[in-house]
Amino acid sequence: MQQDNLRYSTRVRRSSVARRVVGWWGPLLSGVLLVPAQVGGQEALWQTYKAAGNAAAEQGRYGEAETLFRSAIEQAEGFGSLDPRLADSLNELAILYAMQQKLSQAEPLFQRSLGVSVAALGPDHPDVAIVLRNMGILKAAQQKYAEADVLLGRSLSLSNRVLGQEHPIVAVTMRTIAVFQAVQGRYLEAERFIRRSLEISEKTLGSEHPEVATSLELFAQVLHTVHRDNEASQLEARAQEIRARSGGVHRE
Repeated sequence: MQQDNLRYSTRVRRSSVARRVVGWWGPLLSGVLLVPAQVGGQEALWQTYKAAGNAAAEQGRYGEAETLFRSAIEQAEGFGSLDPRLADSLNELAILYAMQQKLSQAEPLFQRSLGVSVAALGPDHPDVAIVLRNMGILKAAQQKYAEADVLLGRSLSLSNRVLGQEHPIVAVTMRTIAVFQAVQGRYLEAERFIRRSLEISEKTLGSEHPEVATSLELFAQVLHTVHRDNEASQLEARAQEIRARSGGVHRE
């Protein structure tokens, strides 16, 4: 996912916690997910704008991507002010801004996306959990850790309730929380969450899935931070083997 290349902006004076954010920002943003689209047969133009926006963002053409996502939003608004496709489009533009560290511009879009999702789909829909997680990541990036903790906790609780405790989305959310804990120097909690995330991914997706490799790499990063380098190296080696067999390339 293109967010893996992000690093946290350092305009503000760094505290010891803020310094830790820099190293963890990429893995934290890898937890940002797109809201699954509610697709039908009358939305080809909306889908075209969205797909082109994603392609432009992947290639680093952010100005073009912004224009395309705004066109997708305009098209989605034609479906109604409380349509899930509008929530999806708002979420995508918010992610684009977050990728560029334009956090103040991303925040109201995430908030609006959440409002539309809740109104359109109900408060217990999995899409709501995804937007809550994205908002939690944004708050963590702003170093608003108490707010981030609440939002990520709500996302995990909702995902567990509506999807079950062993679902791939739950695994991603737990991995995000692991990074959030590591950002704050809570490495034991980080290990607990990433270990559980890894267990879920292995059980639901299989031991050779790229998501398993991603979790192994994050687990290794946590272990390196606490100087458990031998264990970390073993996890990294396993992740490399998975990626080599799957033909995947991990972007640092």
